[in-house]
Amino acid sequence: MTSRSGRGLEKRKFKAPHLSKYSTSELKRSFVKRDRAIKIIKEMSEFLRILDLRESAILKTMIVRFAIESVEASHGSLIVYDPEKNKLRYQDTYVYDSDNKIILDPVVFESYSNIGEVEVEVGEGVAGEAYIKGIPILVEDIERSHYKKPIIGDLMKIDIGSVIAMPLKINNEVSAIFEITNSKSKLSFTQDDLETITIIANFTSTILENANLFLWAIHDSITGLYNNHYFFKELGDEIIRSQRYGRYFSLVMFDIDDFKNINDTYGHSNGDRALQMLSDCILKTIRKDIDIACRYGGDEFIIMLPNTNSESALKVCERLLNTVRSMKIECSDGRYFFMTLSMGISEYPKDGEESYFLFNHADEAMYYSKRMGKNRISLYQPEFSKLE
Repeated sequence: MTSRSGRGLEKRKFKAPHLSKYSTSELKRSFVKRDRAIKIIKEMSEFLRILDLRESAILKTMIVRFAIESVEASHGSLIVYDPEKNKLRYQDTYVYDSDNKIILDPVVFESYSNIGEVEVEVGEGVAGEAYIKGIPILVEDIERSHYKKPIIGDLMKIDIGSVIAMPLKINNEVSAIFEITNSKSKLSFTQDDLETITIIANFTSTILENANLFLWAIHDSITGLYNNHYFFKELGDEIIRSQRYGRYFSLVMFDIDDFKNINDTYGHSNGDRALQMLSDCILKTIRKDIDIACRYGGDEFIIMLPNTNSESALKVCERLLNTVRSMKIECSDGRYFFMTLSMGISEYPKDGEESYFLFNHADEAMYYSKRMGKNRISLYQPEFSKLE
């Protein structure tokens, strides 16, 4: 006679139907792959920790590489939406080569001098549907599906077998698509792979949302230039660096001549347009990722030029002034106007070793330009401080 405890044990016999489907080699491969994915995600976390939040473009590119490596995919692409053409554009494409290295795909760049020329229609293929629906899509066998093969496979002359298309969302809006592909010679992607890519995409979305908040907090809303809070932090840091390494740098302060008259005559919307066009000129004139431009307030601007003496800064200002005063600002009613600048330059440490003196001396040089008739540039001189 079987005891109650014996019957209970029989009912609680261990069963693992979800494991019985797999062979030992398949299970081993699955565990190895999962361990690899966890390692890659940890590496990605470390990368994100040290990343400058202003470098969102670098982040998106690097995340594609992490995604490819985490699931050992053959290829991966970052696809972005082009609002002007209403199409999806391949921004970057990478290949996981025979040496297990992630490289920019050379075949694509032989066919297209610019990877941005590779486009697909919104809604077309796996990536297009993932963009429209805003959901991840796993296709284990593209030939047996209703989807069109990714165009990147034709360009690389690779027979693509399996595809994962993962939307990258920022504030619940799709900003890009990760398209991860495997050739037919490799195993198809699995649900585990999809979960891994989903973790990476969600992690990235959170970082990009934080980056957008950070960028919003340090930029002026009208011009897109840095605001004065961020500028003066950078100015303080530059003084410390210049003291440490014995370097110099220049500050340029300027405003638009008679800007109040522009607003009164042509309206504030056209005044804002003038500010935006000026900021575009500034960004085209200064060195990207080196010089820092700020809208200080109203129509006043400041530029910091690291490792630049006042004579070199004067040449930069001359280029900017010549560009701005030849620029025609057209109004919606057919009217137009021109603008000029009054500019002043101070140099560290010659004109001051503290931010207060550098700023005030650049400001005094700017007002000297105004006294001398506007539409000009002045290098700070000690006698400017004595002028009323």
